[in-house]
Formats: sequence, structure tokens, C-alpha cells
Amino acid sequence: MITWMQRHKKYLIITVWISVIAFVGAGFVSWGALDLNLNRSSSVAKVGSRTISKQLFLRSYEQYFNEYNEKNFNGELTQKQAQEIGLENAVLDNLINEALILNFADELGITALDSDVVELITANENFYDNGTFSKEIYRSVLMRSGLKPSDYEESLKRGIVLNKLYNIIMNFPVNEIDKEILGSVMFMEDRLSIADITVSDNEIKIAEDEIKSYWDISKDNFLTEKVYHFESVFVPLSKEKLNEDDIKAHYEETKYFYRDDEDKLPEYAAIKKEVEKALRVKNAEQEALKTYLSFRKGEFKAQNSVIVKESSGDYNVSLFDNISVGEILHPIQKNDGWEILKLVSLDMPAVKTYEDAKAQVVSMLKANKRVELLAQKSLSRLESFKGRDLGFVTRDNKNITGLTPEQSAQLINNIFNSKEKRGYAILGDKAYLYNITEQKLPSADKLKQNDLNLDNTMRRIREYEIWQKLINTLSQKYKIERY
Repeated sequence: MITWMQRHKKYLIITVWISVIAFVGAGFVSWGALDLNLNRSSSVAKVGSRTISKQLFLRSYEQYFNEYNEKNFNGELTQKQAQEIGLENAVLDNLINEALILNFADELGITALDSDVVELITANENFYDNGTFSKEIYRSVLMRSGLKPSDYEESLKRGIVLNKLYNIIMNFPVNEIDKEILGSVMFMEDRLSIADITVSDNEIKIAEDEIKSYWDISKDNFLTEKVYHFESVFVPLSKEKLNEDDIKAHYEETKYFYRDDEDKLPEYAAIKKEVEKALRVKNAEQEALKTYLSFRKGEFKAQNSVIVKESSGDYNVSLFDNISVGEILHPIQKNDGWEILKLVSLDMPAVKTYEDAKAQVVSMLKANKRVELLAQKSLSRLESFKGRDLGFVTRDNKNITGLTPEQSAQLINNIFNSKEKRGYAILGDKAYLYNITEQKLPSADKLKQNDLNLDNTMRRIREYEIWQKLINTLSQKYKIERY
């Protein structure tokens, strides 16, 4: 299971309606690479009396893909990478867990009322126009997101039922003794003494035969980049003056995409230039599609040659994952127009020569040697070193003099997660020795100041344990069929 999914799955089960609302306005990803052989059936799984439809799976997958992509890949996650990290199975597992809970709710007679659905819909500010709920905007936003109102409302009903059951099961007080134990763990104070160790470049010796030997056994890891050779046609944005009525009409059609941080619609005059640019892009796209068809028919000749390396930041190279030589891509939007690419040839990755790979090999060997020497030095000095006294620190201490906040956090985490009084941590090109010279429990005032935090944390721990046990029990009670 993906780490991110593991961290968040307890929330994904019990707050599904929030996720459903997040569908609205989310950008769609390409489904060409997603293949779970779903055409065999209208459903991907059946749990008890509940089926999990293809449509529900794809919408859930889309949302998790977008969230995981944004949080961890800066928008550059490909479908192939998502498949490699197991996102499809993680989404399906989560939907199966949800279906188990819904079966249990059905058995208990817990349902979602129409008034509950109306309350959620009218609370969503995405459907408001100048502070008032608008049915027209509601339908328009769902349509742009590829959602039917009936499907959206059914998703809300599932979330409402899940939350009702959650509130029934989880309505219990937190034990004060448990909070004290948790507080002792979270706010324990260690008095630390630390010292840093470095390794100079002169201490790192790498012989030529060592470099050659390393390259011989691992040369398959040193590859050239994949390089795409294209012919291209470019359709620029028109610089002709636009008709004012056309600009205003485009504003009326798309104005809901220009909401500000306070969810207010800007005046036409304030965003006229943006709307005009968007209209030029739209007009050029229509021209680009005509050019694309002519290019495919051989009626239009290429204008330029374009070489794109796999590491290029000018193109989203994931678009080129499955194209063949001779294939012409749909128009790609650029800053000042649309570009149409035809793949002429493709240079596949090949093993670099020794000379080409040598600098990279040396860099890797130096890094490995530095870590080895830092570890050796640390172990030899660990029992006798006398470092600088940091005083008492806690888990949330993020400012150690001489270290960046990130390094401080990493060192503190290593210390508090270790069972040893003395130890070391290698951070970058340095090692840090530490010695815990004294410990003390948090004061009553400290626990009191963090009472709400401890209460919430303990509640989440309990909730997670209870829901995991409930899921395990229900998985034995209701039959699960994966298609």
C-alpha cells in the first residue's frame, strides 16, 4: 500500500462526502493508460449486497490520482508511474472498505434523507452566485466536471451514511490516563549534547580500477536519455483585434472560472485582458485542429524540427510515452499558440560508454565513501566525545544552531525514535553524534496547555484502531468479489 494512502486511509473512509465534493472543479486526467479489464462488467467488485461500479471507481481513481500527483509529484505523475506504485489497487481497496461499512449501515437501517443531501449541496459555495445558491451553476459545474446530478447526489448519500455510522460508533470520551501516557511520549524532554563530524575530499581516495570495476558491474544503470525527434507545425495566437461582443460573450460563458479567493466573481473590466487571451487561445485551438487534420492527410508540410530530451522541462514528456514513429500528436498548447508534433525518430536509452559515465560513477563512489567514512569516524568517537550542550529539547524542537530547520527536525526525529542513549545520524555531508545526558517528563502545565491536541490525537488513534478492527470483522461477514 502506498505510504500516502496508509497515512490518510482512516480519513478517506469516514469523510468520503468531502472527497466527493472535491470532485467538482478537479481537472480530468487521461484514462488511456488505465486498464483493469473493466469492460467485462459494469462493476469492478461486489461487496455483500453493494456493487462498486466502473464509474465510481474511475471517479475515485481520478481524485486520488490528482491529489497524489499534486502532493508528491508536482503535477508530473504519469499513469505508468501510478500503476507501478499501486494506486489502482489502493483505490479499489478503499472502495471495498467503504462498501463493507455501507453494508453494515444497511443492516442497521441507517439511511440518508433527501434533506441531508440538500443541506450538503446548498452548503457548497461552488454552487453560489453572489451569495445565493444557483441551480443553474450547480448543474453547470457538475456538467463541466463530467458529473450527472444523480451520480453526485448518490455519492453524497454514501458519505452521509458513512458519517452517521461513524458518529454513532465514535461517540465516546478519551481516557485521561491514556492522554497522560501519550503526553509523556510526545512531550518528553531530553537534554542533549551533540558534535558534528566531517570528511574532507582529501580523505576520499578512489582508484581508477575501482571506478572501472564499479562501472563494469552496474553499467546498465548509466544510460543515455531517451530523445524524441519531431517535425512541427505552429499555429500562433491571432493578433487581430477581437470583437467586443465576442469577448463579452466569452466572459459570460467562462466567468465562473475566474472566482477570486473570496469566491466572488470579478467585474468584466477587471479581467478583460485575461478573457481576451483565453478567447484568442480558443480561436487558435480551432485553427490548430484544422491544421492537425490537414497535416495528417499530408496536405500541410512541417515548418520546423524539434528535439525533445526526456529531461526537458519545455514539454510534458509523459504525453510521448506510447507514441510511435510517424504518429502525429493532437495540438499542444504553448504560451503563444498551439504546436502540432509528428514523431520522426526516437533515440532509445543506451548504456553510456565508460568515458561518458565516468564522472557520474566517480560522484556516486565519492558519496558512498563519504557515508562509510562518516559512519566509521562516528563509531570510533561515540563513547568518548564531549559535544556542546543543547539543553532540554522536545520532539517539536526545529531550531538547532548550525543546522537548517529540516536537518534539525531530522536529527530530533532520529534521537526520539531511537532506543539508544548515544548514537549518530548522517545528514548530508556531515554526521552528528548525540548523547542524552538527562531526561524529564513534561510538567502538568505542559500537558494542560496541549490538552486539546492530546485529546484529538488520542481520539484519532482510537478511531483508527476501531475502524481497522471493524473492517477486518466485516470482511469476514460479507462476501467480497473482485472482478
